[in-house]
Amino acid sequence: MQFELAQINQITMSELSQEEIAEIKDHFDFFDKDNSGLIDIDEFTQLLKILAPEASQANAIRGFATIDVDHNEQIDFDEFLDWWKMNWTVF
Repeated sequence: MQFELAQINQITMSELSQEEIAEIKDHFDFFDKDNSGLIDIDEFTQLLKILAPEASQANAIRGFATIDVDHNEQIDFDEFLDWWKMNWTVF
């Protein structure tokens, strides 16, 4: 799956259609390189390099810690979806 970045805008809506959720799940699955159903810090760092190329490793670590609300050192889809809804458009 190849990503071409579109202009990324913050979104404020809290509800997404099933189609939008499916698209976000596709993004999640793309970055879940080991197919574990979870995104670890290395996978998140790769995701951030695509979405925000100027982001530093420190940004990745802080962002990961913020998204990982249950602090299990992995981002599950629900955590990812909450983060995506608040920060990115579907592209």
